[in-house]
Amino acid sequence: MKTRKEEEMRNNTKSASGQVDILELRKLLTTGQMRFAPLRQERSIRAQIQGLSQEGLACFVHLKATWETWFPNDPYDDEMYLRFSRCSPGKPFDEISAWKSMKHFDRRYSGLTASALEFQLRTKTLFPLPGLRTTNLHEVFYMRPARFVPTNTQTKTVIDNLVYVMSTMMEREGPCSNGISFIANMDDWTMKCFTTDYCLQFMLTLQGRIPARVTGFFIVNPPSWFGSIWKMMKPMLSPQFRKKVYMIPEAELKHHMAVGYEKFLPDELSSGRADTDSIVSDFVDYRMFVEAQPSNGQGDLKETARRLKGGSADVRGGKRRNRLIFGRKQPRNTSTVESEK
Repeated sequence: MKTRKEEEMRNNTKSASGQVDILELRKLLTTGQMRFAPLRQERSIRAQIQGLSQEGLACFVHLKATWETWFPNDPYDDEMYLRFSRCSPGKPFDEISAWKSMKHFDRRYSGLTASALEFQLRTKTLFPLPGLRTTNLHEVFYMRPARFVPTNTQTKTVIDNLVYVMSTMMEREGPCSNGISFIANMDDWTMKCFTTDYCLQFMLTLQGRIPARVTGFFIVNPPSWFGSIWKMMKPMLSPQFRKKVYMIPEAELKHHMAVGYEKFLPDELSSGRADTDSIVSDFVDYRMFVEAQPSNGQGDLKETARRLKGGSADVRGGKRRNRLIFGRKQPRNTSTVESEK
């Protein structure tokens, strides 16, 4: 039986903010950019909360009420309360682990944007893989760890990259409800790409420092001597998370990914057929577009397109879009990360 408080929350939660109309997006963006959009119009946050199970709603209500009792001047919005509830590190709607995640969450992460992270995103170090699914139909993000060299790039920068990609995936109801998986392509990786602090920060982030639940971690093509690194990594992982880690050669991906996965796998893997440069470019373009929308989601999409493009509302482009990103020139070589000042 539902409590009066739960019924009240069903009827009074905020609606989703920042939503854009999918049909309008299809008119303005390329097919490649639309790979990162929801397949269909998302339900509002209010509708999602109203559709929760009794257990889920109770967790959401109690988590919000407790947080705002203890921290009345520092509330989250309903979307974040819902994310913390669904993505609690232990299991969905585990109020205790969700609370711990909330207390450790760095509010700075909520302000990360594609514009601020553009240079790092274009290094092709870490990005989502649209269309790729595991055998359990979980969406996947990807990293090429060899592209991060601690002497060239601050650990904070690559952690921001990780947080941003995971958070953008959590904006959609499916990944937020079901969890996401992670492929790390270890080709060309050497010890110059490793520090203990970087590894610790990365593993903590994967395990609940932000509201995103990782259901599988695939370390692909690890070097023969990776066992020594695993000995250092293992204590950084909870016993539950260790069960989600698979160290496999690329050929074994077929046992973990949905049929036809090669079409969506980056072509820098031998079995991949998706153009890596286009994936990253389209991801940055799409995120810059949607993040330019007013926070109430009611802005004029065509006007946003004009502003980003620098004139024309047609951002589909033609050959020109291969070199221009809404009027921005792409760097010719983004494989080397410059030192940050």
